[in-house]
Amino acid sequence: MLLEPGIPDGRRTETTWDGLLSTTGMPRIRPSITELAFLVCGVLIILVGWLADFLGLFDLASQPAGHGSSTTFPLRLFMTMFGVAFSTIGIGYENFPQILEGGVGAKRYIVTLLFLADGSLHLYAFNDHLGDLFSATFFAGLSAVQLAAAFVIPYTKYRLEWVWIAITAFLILAYIVTRTVAVWPIGFVEEVEPLGIVSKLVELVTVLTLASLVQSDRAARRGSVLGAVATDR
Repeated sequence: MLLEPGIPDGRRTETTWDGLLSTTGMPRIRPSITELAFLVCGVLIILVGWLADFLGLFDLASQPAGHGSSTTFPLRLFMTMFGVAFSTIGIGYENFPQILEGGVGAKRYIVTLLFLADGSLHLYAFNDHLGDLFSATFFAGLSAVQLAAAFVIPYTKYRLEWVWIAITAFLILAYIVTRTVAVWPIGFVEEVEPLGIVSKLVELVTVLTLASLVQSDRAARRGSVLGAVATDR
């Protein structure tokens, strides 16, 4: 740890990794300008891809039958990956040492990118369910929540990991049920499509990462308590 003159050791919240600053000592409560700019631009890329796909539905000559045809799925996946990758540049630039060290902070950013990807996929699911008011409303609200959560997860002081786990686990369970039996208010068995499979894979990774984040957070807090007790002695 490098100390600056006049700054007590107990007040220092930054550590170093081979001379590079890291905020593992205390998570930031807001993103840096660079990080926020890349994150916003990544979301804009996702929205541009979604809007192009949405407007394409009104072109009767190219309207796909069912949930995402073989011609639209590659472009949907590419725009999702492009938006997430662009956001990753800003996150990596500002938090490179922290990400390499791993731990709670790095896992929060991974969850952020996974939420960003899944929110993008659910925007396309909204396009595929425009004929069903309930499903379209559900996917519109869900994608908005997931994209908004991407701006909250790394910086919030509240521990909402179990909330994110519950939401994501519900989505996985709902997909399995709706592809197995006809449930109200849908009324029919949904088809298994590539977009849904990719979305569930993303959600599965999200649940595993969140579970690991909960364990890391508990270990970090336990270590802090033990360190405080040892200091008092």
